Amino acid sequence: MWTVGLCLVAVAVAYCSYWLNKWRNPKCNGVFPPGSMGPFIGDSLQLIVPSYSLDLHPFIKNKVQSYGPIFRTSVAGRPIVISVDPEFNHCILFSMEGENRTTALRVIHKYVRSIILDHFGAEPLKEKLLPQIEVFVSKTLETWSTQSSVKVKHAASIMVFDFSAKSIMFSYDAEKSPMKLSEKLINVAGGFLSFPLNIPDQKEALTMLRKIVKEKMNSPEKHEDMLDQAINNMNKEKFLSEDFLARWVFGISFATFEAISTALSLALKLIADNPAVLPELTAERKAILKARKNPNSILTWDEYKSMTFTLQVKYEVFRIANVSPGLLRKALKDIKFKGYTIPAGWTIMIVNYALQLNSNTYKDPLAFNPWRWKDLDPSVVSKNFMPFGGGIRQCAGAEYTKTFMAIFLHVLVTKYSPPHMVPWSGPWDETNPNGSLGGHFMQLKLSRIGWRQGVISHLSVNLYGYVQKSTPCLLVVIYLTYWLNKWSNPKCNGVLPPGSMGLPIIGESFQLNVRSYSLDVHPFIKNRVQRYGPIFRTSLAGCPVVVSIDPEFNHHIAKQEGRLVELWYLDSFSKIFTMEGESKTTAHGLVHRYLRSIILNHCGAEALEKMLLSQIEELVIKALQTWSSRPSIEVKRAASVLTLHFGAKLLIGYDHEKSPLKMSETFNNVAGGFMVFPLNIPGTAYYKSLKDQTEAVIMLRKIIKERINSPEIHHGDFLNQAINDMDTEKYLTEDIIIYSLFGILYTNFESISSILALTLKLLEDQPKVLQELKEEHEAILKGRENPSSTLTWNEYKSMTFTFQVINEVLRIAAVNPGLLRRALKDIEYKGYTIPAGWTIMLANSALQLNPNTYKDPLAFNPWRWKDLDPLVVSKNFMPFGGGIRKCAGADYSKAFLATFLHVLVTKYRWTRLKGGNIARSPLLGFTDGLHIRITKKSS
Repeated sequence: MWTVGLCLVAVAVAYCSYWLNKWRNPKCNGVFPPGSMGPFIGDSLQLIVPSYSLDLHPFIKNKVQSYGPIFRTSVAGRPIVISVDPEFNHCILFSMEGENRTTALRVIHKYVRSIILDHFGAEPLKEKLLPQIEVFVSKTLETWSTQSSVKVKHAASIMVFDFSAKSIMFSYDAEKSPMKLSEKLINVAGGFLSFPLNIPDQKEALTMLRKIVKEKMNSPEKHEDMLDQAINNMNKEKFLSEDFLARWVFGISFATFEAISTALSLALKLIADNPAVLPELTAERKAILKARKNPNSILTWDEYKSMTFTLQVKYEVFRIANVSPGLLRKALKDIKFKGYTIPAGWTIMIVNYALQLNSNTYKDPLAFNPWRWKDLDPSVVSKNFMPFGGGIRQCAGAEYTKTFMAIFLHVLVTKYSPPHMVPWSGPWDETNPNGSLGGHFMQLKLSRIGWRQGVISHLSVNLYGYVQKSTPCLLVVIYLTYWLNKWSNPKCNGVLPPGSMGLPIIGESFQLNVRSYSLDVHPFIKNRVQRYGPIFRTSLAGCPVVVSIDPEFNHHIAKQEGRLVELWYLDSFSKIFTMEGESKTTAHGLVHRYLRSIILNHCGAEALEKMLLSQIEELVIKALQTWSSRPSIEVKRAASVLTLHFGAKLLIGYDHEKSPLKMSETFNNVAGGFMVFPLNIPGTAYYKSLKDQTEAVIMLRKIIKERINSPEIHHGDFLNQAINDMDTEKYLTEDIIIYSLFGILYTNFESISSILALTLKLLEDQPKVLQELKEEHEAILKGRENPSSTLTWNEYKSMTFTFQVINEVLRIAAVNPGLLRRALKDIEYKGYTIPAGWTIMLANSALQLNPNTYKDPLAFNPWRWKDLDPLVVSKNFMPFGGGIRKCAGADYSKAFLATFLHVLVTKYRWTRLKGGNIARSPLLGFTDGLHIRITKKSS
């Protein structure tokens, strides 16, 4: 019995089934927080759905209502615990990190925080930045006032970036530089709204920044900006590199302009929507100007710190805007909290903005009410207001953001504020140059005598801005972009074989499942071999796979069991076979050796010679007698029932005529699930397949338990021996015996029935082959002393042309299209490296259809086997696998096929009624079955 269970589709579907169950029920040394774990993409789609309100995003709000303040979910393929619990959040943020694998990250973070504070912190703001910001803002607003309208978000982004880049980060002068860095970065923000395929502007921006870093490194001129300091520190801070600096500046630039510009836009809208706020802001500004000796002097640090109401306005904007919508942490060890356990390695998302919209803390939380900050309890605020994060990771740019906003409002209100504001009657723009989703834009008309808000039909909730409460999706999309890139370019200590990893999670599984209506190599393999060569990489059912049709490599790998590779079981079997104290490879080896031994005891050449050959002949005679009494037979189905009944009787003493268990029907239904997408939903074929698989396992478990409870009854079959060996072979358990029997029974009926059906089709298509086959078997009958005697072992071994026919059918059928192994360590071959842990698929089916080995490979030509070189055949013909894992049921399968043909061609003839159209997906089958009529030769 060749291992059809290793066929591509069966592996993909079975793995997906196990993985889906594992995904929904992850391991935990305790009780999980409540929630749901959707497969593959998890709840990513719900998180990305935009929300047209300042309220909490529906994803978070609905989950909290359903599960409470701490719940589990899955986003972008990762298990995540999301918390809106203030106590838990505070605990996590202020937990000290261990000195293990996080040490390097702590060193980097400590340095980055330090250098940002050196250039963006309170001290540089007080000493030099405050007046520089005021001058720059004044100049910017002057420019805005000359324009017919201003899109605040876009214009503010340019303003913040140009100032920060020139005065603080790397002395970039937007007016003189040919680079349009601000536009590139703003376009990058727009890319966060689309599917994360590729963002060319990000690459261009990074290229520009790398160029700036190189120029600064090579230039003797120093500006004492942030980048200069970082370059000077490269000798002592080993983690600093050109690429690190470019990406670091990119991240700071993006975070700075995106956060401040969004908060500014929302502030203008909220102030315009709440007329009572502006007069108090104006009065505070007038008081500052009135107290000055020189009304035209620059804003001082003391004046900035005196802006009490401005601070309240900023806090209220930050509370509603949620510039920091969520903080991500990873659990270093299992975390216990209020009876729940968060496993080590899981991501924790601390949703601060949910706390900031909590009606228990902030009365009427969606109302813009700066005055509320006068009466709030500081201790309550400390745990429920974290617009810049919290704990040791609090944003180092917080003071800069607050100062920039305060100065902007100061200049705007003192120089441009009108006595009252009215809606602008001009048109509004429904497009966003950054490609964001949402409605209309905040537009301003500025003049020395007043500024007016552009028309807004409703709150514009733009995905890329933190104004929108779907801001967590920004984190998701950034992560998805990184994850997609990581998926497409897996790590390797060398050069990976060429190929493509397809889509995340599902890889190229869909292409593999596309039907091919030919006996030729499946297009999935054929097309990739033409494109990439005989060894290529791909991804199937979430696993990275290297596929090989290279005969030398396949022959080598097949002989490296336990050294370079191990047998690749489905994960469900791996879990069963792995025993404590032994490696997985050792456990697999023990089970395989035992199963091979016991199968050979009951189905090998010796058992066939002694008794099985005659039993098979008797079975076939009886079956064909029944078939001939029917008007039509679907060969695959009828042969499946025939082989399963005989195999089950041989292995477990199953008598289909007496047993109430309908084993053949159950197993056939299981096979039906291997041809469909693994969607485990009631009503689908896959769901029914899993249900029938469970039923089959229950049947086998019931039979085993009956045997164990009746030790006095000796059956002398496979199951009897396995149960007796449970005392001596400690790795044998009920589950191992059950799943082993399930696999053996399934591969037995599925492979032999497929071969039988194809054999009858090919024989009917080639009358010359059928004629020579008849002559060989009629000669056997004529050579007997008693024509009615049963088939002998010597007669069976004399069937030279029959074996050529069987080999030719096995070659074309390729029932076992691939053998699976897992690399135990990195494997080097012809300049390529296959990483440890990757699956290797030895696509032997493609070798058997190679025109360089088999002339006209799709032609059914049994005579070719007379002249083929045995050495060439040994590496290019492996229908039963190869190496130490060669199928123990090979002799049984060939004997069954030969005996069936012997009885059929000597006593019957058949006629095809309909069907016979080939389909591979990649499992061999017929689109509409193969329906024949069988009649006795005498009639």
